[in-house]
Amino acid sequence: MQPQFAPRWRALSRYEIVLIVVVAAALCVYLPIVVRRSAMQGFGDVQVFFRAGWAVWTGYPLYQVADHHGWTYHYPPTFALLMGLFAYPLEGFAKPNWALSLPVSVGVWYVISAIAMLAALDLWAKGLQRFAPQPLDQGGWNGWWLLRIGPLLALLPFFGDGLGRGQLSALVLLTMVAFLVLYVRGRIYMAACALAIGFTIKLFPLALLIFPVLRGDLRTVLATLGFSAVFLFVVPALCLGPSEVVTLYSAMWTEHLSGIMTGVPNPKIADEITFTSYDMLSIGAMLARIAAGGLPATDTLPRFATAGQLGFDAVFLIALVWIGHGRFWRLNGPQPQPAEALLIGGAILAAALPVMLSVSQPNYVAFAAPLVAVVQFETWRRTGRVDVVPALVAWGGVMWFGMIATEGGIWQPLRVIGLATPALIALLIWGLVCLRRAAAPT
Repeated sequence: MQPQFAPRWRALSRYEIVLIVVVAAALCVYLPIVVRRSAMQGFGDVQVFFRAGWAVWTGYPLYQVADHHGWTYHYPPTFALLMGLFAYPLEGFAKPNWALSLPVSVGVWYVISAIAMLAALDLWAKGLQRFAPQPLDQGGWNGWWLLRIGPLLALLPFFGDGLGRGQLSALVLLTMVAFLVLYVRGRIYMAACALAIGFTIKLFPLALLIFPVLRGDLRTVLATLGFSAVFLFVVPALCLGPSEVVTLYSAMWTEHLSGIMTGVPNPKIADEITFTSYDMLSIGAMLARIAAGGLPATDTLPRFATAGQLGFDAVFLIALVWIGHGRFWRLNGPQPQPAEALLIGGAILAAALPVMLSVSQPNYVAFAAPLVAVVQFETWRRTGRVDVVPALVAWGGVMWFGMIATEGGIWQPLRVIGLATPALIALLIWGLVCLRRAAAPT
């Protein structure tokens, strides 16, 4: 039975109208600012992707081409192929006839990213709404809008960071949300395709494959691997040839990923990535900064910080698997039906990525939006009423202040700790509590 959630066009209160107008205005006003800063002032990362689109379609070495900062492309070649429309050449090279101008490319990419962000929030809200209790008192708030606007407002600076830099976080979030929602709905192959697309853009969404693996769902695992093989190897091979694909992946691993994953990059990559900078959110980066009382002398993670990172990751995954037993997986006997507990588990894992990954900047905090929605939704369930959650408002305030403190250097100790990192850990604990309360499906 479909839950009685408030229709989206139910008469909205003036507070709801103000929130919606603020978000819409922020997205619209930010567009010309992003175009100016990216296309004219060289701000952000977007030229990395546009240069990669030029390189892969013109034969220039993909993993050697750099943007105006000297930053290079770290991702699989398939995504570079998709950037062909935005191809932006190195100085002294001609722009391909098919490519858009840089200002238009930046604007179009911003719109695509914003649509992906809103689509992810809407799809996730639809997934949660299926498990809303009945009746749920709407009070003075429209639950349909608040379930979508709430997480966006709580994390708006971090979403804005991704949009402003032209980063891929909104697209990756959409693929992860699509996988979880479709998997719970039983649309196995569509879910596998969504996860494979995310894996094609960036490698870490494959972490969500832990759920079908725990459930012994070999069909979903094989389908995901099959789609991934098509997107990562077959498509590039058809465009570039098999030998070129082998060469590209060899360069991607040796020149980029091996050092990034170990925290000890080669000198070229070390010049591009500071593993311990103030805006790095990982546990290892936080530990390294605290031990040094600021930025460490070297850009690589010290051994104790790497050990602390691995220890946190292990403890977190053990807690997630242990609490999830009987809720989204079972060691013996028939597996529970994919239901709300699996959505909660997926939201927790997605929110943990910013503190688990060795390279994790503020735009990755967007991955916590599904868990913010889960916490909000669980509070409504417990109170029986749709309303603003004061604790989440306070948490969102801490996140906003943490972003401002990191970027503006308000108080040095806050920059050293990185306020968003402990706040995300608190949210993860909150999410594990929600998972513990979730009813075990039959």
